[in-house]
Amino acid sequence: MSVNKRILICQCSERHLLKNVDEASSLVASDEAVVVSDLCKAASEKLPVLGGVAATEFPVVYACHPRAVRALFDFAGSPLPEGAECINLRDPETRPAITPSNESAPAWFPVIDYDRCTRCGQCFDFCLFGVYEKDGDGRVRVANPQNCKNNCPACARICPEAAIIFPKVGESPINGAEISDEDELKSNIKVNVDEILGDDIYAALNARKQKRRSLLNRKKIEQALAERSTCSEDHP
Repeated sequence: MSVNKRILICQCSERHLLKNVDEASSLVASDEAVVVSDLCKAASEKLPVLGGVAATEFPVVYACHPRAVRALFDFAGSPLPEGAECINLRDPETRPAITPSNESAPAWFPVIDYDRCTRCGQCFDFCLFGVYEKDGDGRVRVANPQNCKNNCPACARICPEAAIIFPKVGESPINGAEISDEDELKSNIKVNVDEILGDDIYAALNARKQKRRSLLNRKKIEQALAERSTCSEDHP
């Protein structure tokens, strides 16, 4: 009896974060294996290959931390089944620094671990660039990944439940690594919140909310002026 198995291998070509690639490399020639240069980019583009992998009975994904992998597949609309195997190719002893990307549109954006998210909305209020939106029931989602500022994981640093993941960050648990000490995590988050938002969290978030609205309004005005200019050129 044939086994319904599919292997996906991420090469993380943009930032070269994956270290333990020998085992995965030996599978590239396999009929069961497909290779993506960058799982984050594949998820942002919602490539059908991810759905094909997730739909099989025994999917195996060679990439980064399992929490990050599952969140990326969720973001792509192709959640992995419970029995999927996620093999972490990142060297746990290596903490690679965030390096700039040479690509014009790097695959840098957050994904959300909904098993930890409590829908507090703090990320939505904090982000100035409209990356997040809220559904009618208050569920926050990454609606505009292209708006995220490259190499900025600040929203993940202040998330009360460490539910926001940036797979390409070197720092744990923001990169999706498993969380072993919840008390230490909460303590670190408090330090981050104090440093980033100050003593009055609500006032700081409200100020950022107002700034976000101002930035979005300015963007709309600039878009309207550009459209008017284009129309003027088309109709002298």
